[in-house]
Amino acid sequence: MNLLAIDTATECCSAALWVDGMLYQRSAVKPRLHAELILPFIDELLTQAHIKKSKIDGIIVGQGPGAFTGVRIGVGVVQGLALALNIKVVAVSNLKTLAYRAYNKLSTCERKTIVVATDARMNEVYSVRYSIKGSVISLLSKEKVSNASEVDLTGCDAYIGSGFHVYPELIEHKKKHPMIFETNTYSQAKDMLLMVKDDFIRLKTEVEKIEPVYLREP
Repeated sequence: MNLLAIDTATECCSAALWVDGMLYQRSAVKPRLHAELILPFIDELLTQAHIKKSKIDGIIVGQGPGAFTGVRIGVGVVQGLALALNIKVVAVSNLKTLAYRAYNKLSTCERKTIVVATDARMNEVYSVRYSIKGSVISLLSKEKVSNASEVDLTGCDAYIGSGFHVYPELIEHKKKHPMIFETNTYSQAKDMLLMVKDDFIRLKTEVEKIEPVYLREP
């Protein structure tokens, strides 16, 4: 399948394209410029892969949690493309994408508990706990927005997210439990694509069913 993925929910605007086993990607950390960047990114990827939009079989989008405007941009672009091309979509959690990235860095088949905590601004973080074994990523808690001190770190084997570089409570945990990979990173379309591509058929849904995730009221 030829799959397109986009993510504009965080400070990093990114797009990725999977065509005939090849991965093409674009990304830039330029807050407040996502609306200007995302469509050119898509056009550049299509040109590089030598295919037209009509050859895209499905789209993956980061549905948040993240910035209110950023989440809306991503979902809006995907809605427009999916409706115009009459194709299915898969909406992916930005926090789950980071858990997937952390697991790839750990390179282990053992069961691990991973805590994801990203900066939500206003002295709060978006956080969630996952259990990962093999390629299966399972929720251990609901995604939430809260003070950093309320993030549950008990029994976690790994952690990732910008919250561990911003808030003292999480920085202290990082000092006591250093990770073998860089934790201050953003979710990106390429990771969403790699996480979903082999399971797209099962996960796909109609574009009308996509729900942006904000966690806090706009």
